[in-house]
Amino acid sequence: QSLETFRHPGRLIDFAKVGADNAATLAKMALRFPDPHTLYKGELGITKRTAWSDPIPLSEVKATGRALGGTVNDVLMTAVTGALRRYLADQNQPVDGLNIRALVPVNLRALDAPLELGNRFGLIFPTLPIGTPDLHKRFVAMRRHMTDIKNSPEAVVAYGVLYALGMTPVDIEGVFLDFFGSKSSLVLTNVPGPQFQLYLAGSPMREIMAWVPQSAGLGMGVSILSYNGGVMIGITTDAALVPDPEQIVENAIIEFEALRQLADNVKGATN
Repeated sequence: QSLETFRHPGRLIDFAKVGADNAATLAKMALRFPDPHTLYKGELGITKRTAWSDPIPLSEVKATGRALGGTVNDVLMTAVTGALRRYLADQNQPVDGLNIRALVPVNLRALDAPLELGNRFGLIFPTLPIGTPDLHKRFVAMRRHMTDIKNSPEAVVAYGVLYALGMTPVDIEGVFLDFFGSKSSLVLTNVPGPQFQLYLAGSPMREIMAWVPQSAGLGMGVSILSYNGGVMIGITTDAALVPDPEQIVENAIIEFEALRQLADNVKGATN
């Protein structure tokens, strides 16, 4: 980069703009208030609970997203947001006006990059509008949050922070990870898997599920994984906080069906 800048001094202006944007993004991340206290945040125990859904047809998720003017990711994250809202309401917890954040790892490696060991990912902190009661408005809010993040350098800045933390003593690293962990209530991943049949020792693999690692004192992980035309939602929780993650999985399916019905109504009104 230094040699290129020497040959083309005008690039200094571009670097200055990038540096200013990144500094502003880092400041925004650091100055965020911690997530509000809910059943999803608290003292962790040692026992984990897990549950996962049956595959949801990916074609239905795509059609729902198209009808509502969003993406597959918008649909699934809205379904998870609604599921978390339902669970809190069932536990007689206040939900009106409540927003929490998810910590979402984002792949920064080019899709056509050669295979190599190690990870290259940043982090984003999308807001989950749990406090929005109307389903359509909740979808629109979720779509807006994701669009804003996609247009920001947040993931790249977080990668730089993580890279720097990897060079610090473990105690310092732990302090900073806890600090960023306080800004969210759960870890969430949405990973596109292979869209064709895989085999193991000649036997077809019917389903694939993965579990996102949790750190920084976070007690919930949501894993969304597509494979061979289907999408599965998996929930891992700390039993001291949420002893029945299967309820959240069931809620997510209910929310997706509601979104699908909403999409049908929108298409019907358009026609």
